[in-house]
Amino acid sequence: SNSECVMPFFLMNTSACWNGISLACLDAGKKHVTRKAHADVGMRICDYPSIQDYFGESMCDTNMSRALVFMIAQALDSCTKHMNWSLHSDLTFTPRSAYLHWLWQCKFSAARNVNNIGDVMLHACGGSAYKTELGIERLLRDGKAGWLMAPSNEVIRQLVGKSVLMGFNELDLWEQRCNERALHHELKKMNLDERRKLAKKMLEEADAEERGDVKHPYQETDFENPFNTKPPTYNA
Repeated sequence: SNSECVMPFFLMNTSACWNGISLACLDAGKKHVTRKAHADVGMRICDYPSIQDYFGESMCDTNMSRALVFMIAQALDSCTKHMNWSLHSDLTFTPRSAYLHWLWQCKFSAARNVNNIGDVMLHACGGSAYKTELGIERLLRDGKAGWLMAPSNEVIRQLVGKSVLMGFNELDLWEQRCNERALHHELKKMNLDERRKLAKKMLEEADAEERGDVKHPYQETDFENPFNTKPPTYNA
């Protein structure tokens, strides 16, 4: 399944990637602030308490994220007997799926941290951070991808929050269960005529689906246009 063979590896490895970019940002920032000096006051940039605060907090946050990833990596090694693929001859053996909740948190933590570290190092290095030779501008760009890469951090917050409140089994990751509470909430907003009109339309659609009729000429032919409002974008 996707929760066993795809997501665990993707989330774990990308989390490690974002942590690596965070460390690279710190290295590049350190290189600049320890070498750049203000001759008028006789101080290096790293001598200022505010810069030390930047690096102190950044290092603490990055190591917290790294420790979480390391802990879950150890757990995955343990539950799979160090990636013993022969265990998967039993198709019901899906130990990694049990750690999906933790892997989401790894990705969230690493992506949020690299997003913040890039900004902090930009502040620490000032305008010099935009210079290509320093390297921070490229790391900042690549680090921003972590937040929005699926599942985005907004989606992860919702998934983790819902599972904490209602249990992991309440998650409908593949959009296969109807949220009846939300459905009834929306139906209450409709008057009687609107409900009758909707009921008639739904019965007609159910009958058409039962007969196998196609409502739109391009139905189910184009992933990028699920509502079939125009011909397919790509021709077979």
